[in-house]
Amino acid sequence: MLDILSATVPIFLVVGLGFVTTRLGMFERSDMSVLARYVVKVALPVLIFVNVAGRSLGEILNPTYLLAYAVAAMVMVALGLAWAAARGVRGSVRAATIAFAMSGTNNGFVGFPTFLIVIPAFAGLAVGMDMLVDNTLIIPVALALFEAVSGAATSWARRLRDIVVRVVTHPMVIAIILALLMDPLGFTLPPMIDRSVSLVAQSSSAVALFSIGGMLVGLRLRGQLADLAVAVGGKLLVMPAVMLGLVLVLPLLGLPDLPPELKVAAVLTGALPSMSIVAAVAEQHGDGEFGAASMMLSTAVSFLTMTGWLLAMAGFGWL
Repeated sequence: MLDILSATVPIFLVVGLGFVTTRLGMFERSDMSVLARYVVKVALPVLIFVNVAGRSLGEILNPTYLLAYAVAAMVMVALGLAWAAARGVRGSVRAATIAFAMSGTNNGFVGFPTFLIVIPAFAGLAVGMDMLVDNTLIIPVALALFEAVSGAATSWARRLRDIVVRVVTHPMVIAIILALLMDPLGFTLPPMIDRSVSLVAQSSSAVALFSIGGMLVGLRLRGQLADLAVAVGGKLLVMPAVMLGLVLVLPLLGLPDLPPELKVAAVLTGALPSMSIVAAVAEQHGDGEFGAASMMLSTAVSFLTMTGWLLAMAGFGWL
């Protein structure tokens, strides 16, 4: 138990520091968006590059891991839409927001700092594969849902083109490609550049967690508790359970078994809070407050649920 707490408590202490300093006025909540951009566009891509460089394509494209995450995410989309239908809001923006909040995982701001503490040698590899699924499946599906319910007339050909452009120009995807080219080309970074890259990579964890804490300031929950309970409960409890089941079942169907560290990464990926862009995408369609509330509440509650999932994985002997 002490080992599990030693992994999770530092994460949420830094989140708490971000919350307190922003609440006291030392930072504005709007300042957190600047820190977030630094993490997403600079620090996290550099971290992925450092961790993936020297690995083979077979390692970064692990079929069992990628399929488990993809299937689990689509299961959560289906469950989110089913809940919306049961609530009588089928085909609404709220239905799309719930589905996105339940399936989109915050790999960038919460995932990689957690992986760095729990499975440091596999952190960049796991986040890299997560980002591939995020950018090629989860985000495109979410955007398609929002366009469908908002009556957007964009053609499928244009949507596909936009998706491809967004994926290949994403800093994290570029980092993965460059890292995979290092070994075949026999290229290594000069010592001074290597140290500089390492410094930037090391900054990513603290800055990401601090910015999440600052974003929690001003969270409002009134009037949407039922949908929030389903979105947050589904994300933090149901999705990791689905991931756990897939990690155990897929090898029985003939796919390669995962090493214990990647089993932990897969379940933790499911247990992470909702993706940070849920609020931004929902805001464009008039449901930004619910998107922000689901993202922030899932972040706050994940302290307890992630600790529980880590204990469960320790029981499996993976930690």
